[in-house]
Amino acid sequence: NKNSLNTAFGGSLVALATLAGYGVVWELMKDEKKSDKPVWHIVVKESRAAYRRPVIGDLRAICERPAQAAIAEFKEALARYGKAKLKLRASIIEDGNVAVDVQAAFVVSR
Repeated sequence: NKNSLNTAFGGSLVALATLAGYGVVWELMKDEKKSDKPVWHIVVKESRAAYRRPVIGDLRAICERPAQAAIAEFKEALARYGKAKLKLRASIIEDGNVAVDVQAAFVVSR
């Protein structure tokens, strides 16, 4: 999706980074969806993007798993309250360079 400058549209880049983050949360939750567990809902509570450079070619959206301590805290809150927030950082990479940084908070609830 290109803008009037023939570069990738900023909203599309943020959407891709958000989807990468959603994938990380979904992966963390898939083990929690056993038959005796409730169905979880994942939503984006807030996000913030920093555009570093225009994107004109092939890109990758990357979101790394958070540290084990953050995952443990998230899962403890989820078990205790039935709802928890996890902050993630995702990036859009083009030619090995970061083009967009996205920070997003995902909320998981029953």
